Amino acid sequence: MWLLKVKVGLISDITTTTPVTFRIMPGVMKIIGRVPTADFTLDCTLVSRLHCRLISTNDRLEVEDLDSTNGTFVNGQQVKRKVLTSGDTLLIGQVELTVSEVSAS
Repeated sequence: MWLLKVKVGLISDITTTTPVTFRIMPGVMKIIGRVPTADFTLDCTLVSRLHCRLISTNDRLEVEDLDSTNGTFVNGQQVKRKVLTSGDTLLIGQVELTVSEVSAS
């Protein structure tokens, strides 16, 4: 399983003091975007309606930008598609997420 943890603090116009975590199980695809119908909703400035797709397999997690207006960044580099590893930082609009892999127990 993969976890994406939103950095606590100022997220665009919203201040959060509680960590937000997105869980991604193997074998699924999830969409991150601003619209309520996205799998993971980030209602924040600079996040596109359908911003990026996360593709999870048994051994890897990949992010694919969905032609977002402001781009998707991994470790400070703009990407169209990239395999993520534990410790990577994913930037979507002004929202920073830390990627980690959790072993199934």
